[in-house]
Amino acid sequence: LGAGVLVYAQRTGRTLVVDWRGSCYIDRPFSNAFPVFFEPVEDIAGVPVICDDRINQLSFPGPFFPRWWNRPSVDCINRPDEQIFRERDELTELFQAREDNEANTIVCDACLMWRCGEEAERLIFRNIKLRSEIQARIDDLYEKH
Repeated sequence: LGAGVLVYAQRTGRTLVVDWRGSCYIDRPFSNAFPVFFEPVEDIAGVPVICDDRINQLSFPGPFFPRWWNRPSVDCINRPDEQIFRERDELTELFQAREDNEANTIVCDACLMWRCGEEAERLIFRNIKLRSEIQARIDDLYEKH
């Protein structure tokens, strides 16, 4: 969940979808990892957010940006590092531009947290909360060590 994409969604009136399926941190490949670790959130600063397993019922309309994501899905399985870095740069340019992109779906699959202002980062951290059982485990570990 990057602050840059949140600011972009806010500025352009888009919905933010947090899709952490296939995470190495849970053993259920079609489950979204976000709600495993964080409390449910419906919006952040007025931006509608979908971040639970409803994502499995969604179909994202093309065209996509970056353009690489318009390829057939089988071609998208292996994404070389060079492509990831290229996408990061393309997304940074898009998020810093003042206008929206004509693509229906913007795919932000690169960490851009550090490429936006601190206020945007704080906005996210103020609006998402760890699940209480996870926070309790952290607090317990902190107390012990």
